[in-house]
Amino acid sequence: MLRDLRNRKAVPLWKAAAEAGMDSTLLSKIELGRRLPTGGQTAALARYYEVPLEQIEAAVIVENFRKLAKKNPRAAALAATRIAESAGEYRVNKRPIAGNKPPPPVNKPEKRT
Repeated sequence: MLRDLRNRKAVPLWKAAAEAGMDSTLLSKIELGRRLPTGGQTAALARYYEVPLEQIEAAVIVENFRKLAKKNPRAAALAATRIAESAGEYRVNKRPIAGNKPPPPVNKPEKRT
């Protein structure tokens, strides 16, 4: 997401890093998902890219969750379900019901030769 924001601004990595008060190597690692920004770095990036702080904080939470999920995918799936439930979202099996099936395709008339 950060790389996309930087590309939209059409600025090189070193300039974005300097404006956010960090080293370009660090920003590169953050953009690649190898490091997570601190709270201060997150706030600086939000100010520089002129996006709501919550947008970048949410991306940091997602990236952190992904890293943890690799260690225990089953626990991560359960955690994701619990988060969705607490937000009022529920997963539903979407099997077609007899009355809700789309109509069969109409046969096209054959061409005359």
